Amino acid sequence: MQWCATCAGGSGGWSRRQFLLALGQASLAAGLLPRVGAAYTIMDEAGDVKIGREADPEILKRFGYYDGPDLQNYVAQVGLRVAATSDTRFSFQFKVVDQAYINAMALPGGFIYLTRGMLAELNDEAQLAGILGHEMTHVNSRHAAKLLTKAFGTQLATLLGVGAAAASGAGAAATGIVMISNHVTNYMLLGYGRDYELEADEVGLRYAHRAGYDPRRMVTFLRVLRRTEILRGQSTYHGFEATHPDTALRIAKADTMATLLVAEGGALEVKADNYKAHLDRLRYGEAKDQQRLKVYTVKVGDTLGSIARDEMGDEGRRFELATLNGLRDDAALTPGSRLKLIVKQ
Repeated sequence: MQWCATCAGGSGGWSRRQFLLALGQASLAAGLLPRVGAAYTIMDEAGDVKIGREADPEILKRFGYYDGPDLQNYVAQVGLRVAATSDTRFSFQFKVVDQAYINAMALPGGFIYLTRGMLAELNDEAQLAGILGHEMTHVNSRHAAKLLTKAFGTQLATLLGVGAAAASGAGAAATGIVMISNHVTNYMLLGYGRDYELEADEVGLRYAHRAGYDPRRMVTFLRVLRRTEILRGQSTYHGFEATHPDTALRIAKADTMATLLVAEGGALEVKADNYKAHLDRLRYGEAKDQQRLKVYTVKVGDTLGSIARDEMGDEGRRFELATLNGLRDDAALTPGSRLKLIVKQ
């Protein structure tokens, strides 16, 4: 399971230990961990798929499948468009989960999940394609398998004992899983690490670009997301923490890659209005907040202030409105374009 290190926080999130425990359980159930007397082998791609299939129901049980068939289908369509350019050997599935925080994650074998909170923060289809490309890279590059292989390979003697425990009964198996989790925790404590995240940024941009999307929009999202993190005082998607690539470095590298890709020429799509149209009535924030997104079509003479006053009840919320839509608070609005608003259900 690809773990976005920052999704542990927030309502409904898993702790790293819970995540690793679930991963250990899925690995044991799929028969992918070393057993007593068995030669140590690197997990193959079929093993990735087995882990994904075992863990997918647990992910949906824990996070909840978002009840929005049209939105689910739309995300899947964009995902399959990007996947078709990735030379993947996996069959991808894309699902929106019912969580308010901003995150996306991937299980080995091609199971991709986005929270509704992530979808609420994105502002166009090109940004969605960039996020999906990032997660696909974790799957196609088999980052989870590499981390597991390295952790288990360096702890082979201990893992032989774990295999014995797993074979002797449920109670012993649970002890073995905890031991596995501890070993993996020691290695994965800092998440995927800088190299894997930078790789996912770069390759994910390539995937999105090959699919015909403007890669610069993903760079814009990273910049807006960083401002959002500062305003909210909390980390979000693949958070810009000390354990991940430095904020400036990550954005600079993505910007350089996007510039190079755009220089190759060709028509590139953004599809902002189309994307926002699919977010109408999307549940926003925690359930107790009883809020949703409303998609508003800009009229002649509208400003962020006037829209905030008339539609959200407070002109001072123009700053919130600007941030949500990736705009400056003094931005001039184009009649006919669409904006996301936060309103009461």
